Amino acid sequence: MSPDRRPTETGFLHSIASSGQFTRLATYLGSNEPLAVRQKAANILAQSAESIREGETAELTAQLYTAAITEADDSVRATIVETLIYLDERAVDTVVTRIESPDAPTPATPPPLVYGEWLESDHVELRLVGIAGLGHVGSDRIVPKLAAACADHDPRVQVRALIECGRLGDPRCVDAAIRCLDSDAVEVRTAAATCLIRIGTDDALAAVMPLAKTAEPQVQHAILDEIGTVGSLRVFGLLLWALTTDVPELQERAVRSIVDLLVNAPADDSHTVRMTVGTHLQQYSSHDIVPKLRPVVTADSRQRRRNGVWLLGELIDPAEHTDCLTALIEAIGDDDTKTANIAVAQLVSYDEPVIIDRLEAVIKTADFDSPALQRADHIRDQITHKTATDHLEETVEYTRVSDPADYTRKHAER
Repeated sequence: MSPDRRPTETGFLHSIASSGQFTRLATYLGSNEPLAVRQKAANILAQSAESIREGETAELTAQLYTAAITEADDSVRATIVETLIYLDERAVDTVVTRIESPDAPTPATPPPLVYGEWLESDHVELRLVGIAGLGHVGSDRIVPKLAAACADHDPRVQVRALIECGRLGDPRCVDAAIRCLDSDAVEVRTAAATCLIRIGTDDALAAVMPLAKTAEPQVQHAILDEIGTVGSLRVFGLLLWALTTDVPELQERAVRSIVDLLVNAPADDSHTVRMTVGTHLQQYSSHDIVPKLRPVVTADSRQRRRNGVWLLGELIDPAEHTDCLTALIEAIGDDDTKTANIAVAQLVSYDEPVIIDRLEAVIKTADFDSPALQRADHIRDQITHKTATDHLEETVEYTRVSDPADYTRKHAER
């Protein structure tokens, strides 16, 4: 019998755990202690994960990450990773990052070979790390391995494999992802739908788009959340369908995804996509669309804000949508100059005096020399000038004449 396999006293570890010394318990991991001690310490920590999460975990978590890489026994390593996953939702990715880091301890087998070994492991936790690591490597040779992992018997591994296939966007993964659409696990079906959209080929989209109308809500929502990233008008019809349903959750996701469609449209097609989207949406009830744009305009990423501001300006009725008008006016103070300029351009395209009234209310707290105040002055001047010009045109009679005398004669006849 190997010295490391001989019966070993482990009862003292329970005493350490019962006194809450989990950090001390972790020192036995990845060490030269007998295997039985390391395995028992790992098991106790896994069983105590909920108590650990309620306390201070930074030092302990750091120890566990080091142990996950340096531990010699895969069974112990898997138990350590299991604990880390409970403590940190990004644990699998962090283990990969640590393995790749030149400053961290490395496993005995160098990456990427270690990922291939762990992908064949009996331990789910190691297969998860193996898939994440291979996805990080991202070479052509590993794509078939990731596609094969989509058929793993554990749903967690399937989901992670689908995530990596979608991130790489390789068409060789389409068939594997389509098969996962029939999984008994909703999380696998959801990941498969997202994967297919990210791959974005015609056959991938043809398999997933009908599910937006027939699948359960979790899958529907995932499809609508992601479909706009395709950046093509071929998905616009589906978004219009969702927009016209009587389900608020689908409508909200459709609006956000329509903005994503504008964001992700290829440069050569951007104008066509923008004009098509704007023209079609103007035919729908602004009550259904405009309020749902406000969260995009006020709280989303820079690219989403830019396109959300533009779309809001295309659809808003300044006299009616006062809350959204406020959001559009507030955008002139955006830290992103391009977003602010888009808001200015949209506001000055109107000749509604109500905009001036709302401008006063929104910018009264702005600094005297702020860009927002300067932009507000520009908007006010433009709208005031346009309104005055329109009023003048309404009160002045324009008479087409071929000779100045004709004008005198026409008025003398009155």
